[in-house]
Amino acid sequence: MVSYQRKPVIVPKISTNFRCIQTALPVPESLPLLQKFERLEPQSMLGQPPLIWDRAEGFQVYDKWGNKWLDWSSGVLITNAGHAHPKIIRALQGQLDRRLVASYVFYHEKRAELAALLEDLTPERLNKVFLLS
Repeated sequence: MVSYQRKPVIVPKISTNFRCIQTALPVPESLPLLQKFERLEPQSMLGQPPLIWDRAEGFQVYDKWGNKWLDWSSGVLITNAGHAHPKIIRALQGQLDRRLVASYVFYHEKRAELAALLEDLTPERLNKVFLLS
């Protein structure tokens, strides 16, 4: 497993359209939170770069200390859509307004609609859909 050092290193400042590095890395102010993660989470979670995300938009992520990176992680559920896509946010808000945040454990109408849509998009021999969250 990759292990990242926790001693902040002064790095050259960068300011481009897509990246902005303004602090030492890891950010010195982030160390208490990183230590908290190390104390509370299993070792299998410790191979993550020591960057604390604060928000994300499109293909960029930001920390609260002025740094901005390209999101190279292809995170679960955002791989192709990017972060904070307006259409997805509207859909999520609409679902939250219905007061039904469902999982794959119980049947619901939207689950059937999604399964049918996915089945229509796949080759003929793939006629089953298995959804997980």
